[in-house]
Amino acid sequence: MTLNKFLEAVAEKLVGLWPDRHVFVNEIPKDSDGNFFVGIIEATQEKKLDRRRRRHVQIEVLYFLASKDNLDFNEWSEKMLDEFESLTVAETESRSRLVRLTNVTASRVYQFLFDADFYFVITPEAIPTMYYLGQDNTIRSEVIE
Repeated sequence: MTLNKFLEAVAEKLVGLWPDRHVFVNEIPKDSDGNFFVGIIEATQEKKLDRRRRRHVQIEVLYFLASKDNLDFNEWSEKMLDEFESLTVAETESRSRLVRLTNVTASRVYQFLFDADFYFVITPEAIPTMYYLGQDNTIRSEVIE
């Protein structure tokens, strides 16, 4: 699961909620009213036991709205708070993972922040198999006295 996959998952969710709006990830164009910008504020990784890791990602969603109407902000923030409790992020082409979001906040400047924590295990380079054990297909019975 990469950081780009997180951004893609957020963008897909936003486009699913508001299909007529655009989601920007690189730069904010001049006339962006009514559209979104998604970016990663911070990403950290912590080593746990053996090959286990914990990754923490803080993501920002900016919404550009021409009007400064408080009712529009309330409607937008309620929808964001309701829909961004979890996020489905693709790990591979055939598998995805549901990630619970924490520290979800919506601020008056149409900024929506949330954190995502997930744990994973790094696959070793070589995985030993039973093939190398040299089995001889005999049954051995022992009597314990």
